[in-house]
Amino acid sequence: MELVGCVSDSGFSLDELVTRTKELFAKDGMSGVVGLILSLVDERLSVDLVSGRPGWRPNACCDRCRYEHCRRSDRRFRTSIGTVRIQWRILRCTQCGRHVVPLREFLQIKRYQSKAAELERIVTEVVSEQSYRRSSQHLQLIGDVPVPKSTAHRWVVQSECDEIRTDGKSVDILFGDGTGYKRRPNVNAGIDNRGELRIALGVTTEGTVLPFGAWSGRTWDEISEAIAPRSPDERPIAKMLMTDGEPALAEGLARLANGAQRCHWHMVHQLGYKMWKDGVAKEDRRQMQKSLAGIIGIEIPDNDLEVVSAEDKANLEERTRDAKEKTEQLIREFRIRGYRKAAEYIENAKSRLFTYIQFWLSCGLVSPRASSMIERMMREIGRRLKRIAFGWSEAGAAKMARIIIKRITNAGEWTTYWQQRLRLDGNVVLIYSGTTAT
Repeated sequence: MELVGCVSDSGFSLDELVTRTKELFAKDGMSGVVGLILSLVDERLSVDLVSGRPGWRPNACCDRCRYEHCRRSDRRFRTSIGTVRIQWRILRCTQCGRHVVPLREFLQIKRYQSKAAELERIVTEVVSEQSYRRSSQHLQLIGDVPVPKSTAHRWVVQSECDEIRTDGKSVDILFGDGTGYKRRPNVNAGIDNRGELRIALGVTTEGTVLPFGAWSGRTWDEISEAIAPRSPDERPIAKMLMTDGEPALAEGLARLANGAQRCHWHMVHQLGYKMWKDGVAKEDRRQMQKSLAGIIGIEIPDNDLEVVSAEDKANLEERTRDAKEKTEQLIREFRIRGYRKAAEYIENAKSRLFTYIQFWLSCGLVSPRASSMIERMMREIGRRLKRIAFGWSEAGAAKMARIIIKRITNAGEWTTYWQQRLRLDGNVVLIYSGTTAT
């Protein structure tokens, strides 16, 4: 490596030396080393193929492949360490006339590829946390990686990193939820700016979170079919479905679970709105919400089902029956007072308020009483899709949501995908031996 430097005899700052060195290597140094290594590999491959030496061979074009030098071609690849420039060799088969680019086949590069996959990963992870415009600015400012926002958007749209496989997945608890976002309107097609994003994920007994996907512009019935297509020998993929009370969600995903549990937090929270529709004063609404929370708030023992005594199980069953009776009393009280909407609200939800207790008594499955797990996920998705940007296409919103839930809920699968995509198999070893002055 040849490096030419000039420093002032009257003094200079350490910061300026570091800055200039960083600028030099960010622009030419590191990318130049990569280009040099690729050129050496390209030369070795081409010489071996032309001379007929044994070793790596490209895909055979005919029965008796013999190669000769044809020409060189300039290529550039955008990477996180700068633009790598090389002139790779193009060989021609003397038997059939087919042209071969040894280095491209050796590296398994696509024909018109112009970027490294490691740069695509960096861009994807950055834009999943902030807007495309700000991501482009930060990549340029912090990493010296000039990626325009339009280019970053195209890379993310074309990427397959958001793929979520649901085949054969079986979970204990299935969560579903939805949130609105501002989509790109289309007056001619009759599409307004009110988009709806829907998420489904599951949790196993060990606490592992398995995402099923994110959809926009799809009904819950269509989502149910996408998660597990209907079949003659159809079996539920979850033991319990946790819902926030949305009728379409509960009905659309009902066939995927053996039972459904109503989220207690949403139950109490939405009761206040129903009573407000009935014209109930604020203090009375608060009091009734506290009463409902006290009725349905039955805790399951911390011990395993086998350890709990028969007496404790009987007490739990008695408390559940008592809670159901008090719920019926509350419904009757609402009807007497004329709280029609509140009474219908509790009437429609009462059959799913204590499913978690029935499941624990029957099979020892400990399930939550609230959908707080998916609510945290929806908060992260809402932050990216609502507060940071708007004007999403339905495909773009769903893709960004899948990237977010995959990164958060299944970081191991996200890392594995990129390790396979980048082919980080330990086939390259670089050792810095030091720097000497001559």
